[in-house]
Amino acid sequence: MNVFRLELKNTSKSTLKWTIALCSIAFMLLAFFPSMQTESMKELAGAKMEGIDPALLEALGLSELMDFTVITNYFGYALQYITLAIMVFVTQMAVNSLVKEETEGTIEFLYSKPISRSEIFIQKVLANILLFLFLLVALSIITVVGYLSFSEYNFTESIKEVGILYSSIFYVGLIFISLGTLLSSLLRSSKGSSGVVIAIVFGTFILGIMSVIVKELSFLSYFSPMDWVKTQKLMTEGISREEWLIGVLTIIICSLASYKIYKKRDMHL
Repeated sequence: MNVFRLELKNTSKSTLKWTIALCSIAFMLLAFFPSMQTESMKELAGAKMEGIDPALLEALGLSELMDFTVITNYFGYALQYITLAIMVFVTQMAVNSLVKEETEGTIEFLYSKPISRSEIFIQKVLANILLFLFLLVALSIITVVGYLSFSEYNFTESIKEVGILYSSIFYVGLIFISLGTLLSSLLRSSKGSSGVVIAIVFGTFILGIMSVIVKELSFLSYFSPMDWVKTQKLMTEGISREEWLIGVLTIIICSLASYKIYKKRDMHL
């Protein structure tokens, strides 16, 4: 039995809805960019931000007043919130992947087929990663089209910048998929999993904010993957060696742990 294709079929509809919604938001934001280049809009944005508390600006990723007439600053800032939505989606997809068969009562049908737990686990994880890639490829295409249509970037420049942004988001997404898969192997039901997903994603996001506001807690940024891919940081420093190490270790440990737990767990048929 091909669990991979079955998983793609069962999850493709929700993935398509998320893809259309996020691509629409991204394109609308890019279409608004030319309005940011007018002198009046620039002055208005600057005046509004100068009136905001510096600590709050730092928490929002605006430690330095950005020039939103530059598309990298403008779209990159908006992208961090799109990334939040992406991480909620991929984490929810991963959390549901293993446990939903028990919740929906289809696990008995699955086990009646000549397929091992190892195959079920691997094929479901691969399906999740492929659907995640589909979402990012669609967003990348829309972003490149937006850059070419609404800025002075040429094709090569657009591809290079979009590649940096979305490859970094892919890396962070793999971390959340591994965390979601681990949760899926531990949970007995997918009911109520949305609250857990939001707690994980927004919890790590808040850790990043705390690391900026409270200098003594700056180490918390290492536990906030979305803090690693803020556009300003990506374009100047990139992802640090420590962040690569923490992320890769998280993916490996969570994947191995969820695999072992899933193989040994008692299924409620």
